[in-house]
Amino acid sequence: MSLTDAADAETIVVPEGPAAERERLAVPPPQPHPATPLVQSPLATPVPPTRRARTAVARAWRRVLNRRSLRADLSFGEAGGDSLRLLKLVFDLETQCGISLPLAPFSSDLRPSEMARALDRCLRGLVDEADTTAPMVFLLPAIGGDDPRLVDLRSLCRPALRVEVVDLGDWPELLEPGFDVPTLARRLAARIATRAPPGPLLLAGWSYGGFLAVAVGAALGEIGREVAFVGVLDTTASPMSLIDLAPQRRPTRLENLRAVPAWIRAGQGRERLADFIVTRVVTRPPLLRLAVRLRHVWLPFGFRFHLNRRMGLRLRHDLMAAWRRRQEPPPAVPGRSVVLFRAADTVPDVVDELGWCAAYPGLRIVAVTGAHTTMLEPPHLATLCERFVEAALHAAGGNI
Repeated sequence: MSLTDAADAETIVVPEGPAAERERLAVPPPQPHPATPLVQSPLATPVPPTRRARTAVARAWRRVLNRRSLRADLSFGEAGGDSLRLLKLVFDLETQCGISLPLAPFSSDLRPSEMARALDRCLRGLVDEADTTAPMVFLLPAIGGDDPRLVDLRSLCRPALRVEVVDLGDWPELLEPGFDVPTLARRLAARIATRAPPGPLLLAGWSYGGFLAVAVGAALGEIGREVAFVGVLDTTASPMSLIDLAPQRRPTRLENLRAVPAWIRAGQGRERLADFIVTRVVTRPPLLRLAVRLRHVWLPFGFRFHLNRRMGLRLRHDLMAAWRRRQEPPPAVPGRSVVLFRAADTVPDVVDELGWCAAYPGLRIVAVTGAHTTMLEPPHLATLCERFVEAALHAAGGNI
């Protein structure tokens, strides 16, 4: 490890060893207010993170943000981090540690030392304890995979519901010959069936994941599992392939060139460049095979993260577009189990319910505030979670 890395790692060192323990014990604990007595927990003192976790977080933090915020011991949000940078940080930690990490333990309100502790728990295979009596909901994420906003949704739904996100898989899987939406749905259904408790299942999905949840529900029915609830969180995809959304006009090359300075100022230069490369690589199978072999090669400035992310977005988008062109009936799930949570601010020139009522006559529509994305952000998220929990518990209660 270089001196720079060592210096970075030292900025999040937590005192450890017998001397540090004696120092902690020598400091008297704060006295609680007489009116609100506190019960001291034996686990109040956090376990110091290992040197491996401290070094990994320091390197990832420095690459995603900067060294100054690391030394100042700011929280990720206070240091200027956003949802995209948080994804980059977790991706960097995955690359360093060689394992797949869940997104939920790494929230934007954590300081570097707290992120190192979270990484340590993941490395040791420890998960947060949950109420095993609460109904479990399997959540299909948007086209880009798990998202910090979905982490907040899962947190607000506890303890009434245990919401577990379903990994959509790596993008090279989408390159297999003959791979389509039903194939993806069957794979995800098999993954869910291995983790699901006995009895009727509860599914949900946001955006692209909303349609996918219905397809997965149909695949679960094919293997003999009953689906009692499919919560569609404002999807932009119709369940009927003959209905297409209003096409969006792609910007011209001149418009893209004029927007380059604005992208750089907004910190989106690498993201846009990755999109430019992927748009031209996807149509060339030999280059795609090369991309699969080189997807783990380290690239500076987080460019590999942007390339992998854009490749997944592009291929999943193409997968959905190919399904829309097929004249097939909607996935076969009981209409009474489908609940469409529709945002109040919908996309212009698009039918409010996108043909879902025609596909599933027993469908129920629940209106929520906000737009397609902002419905998962304050102040709309609390309303969405309240109505989502109510609908899911109603479905679970009717099938116990």
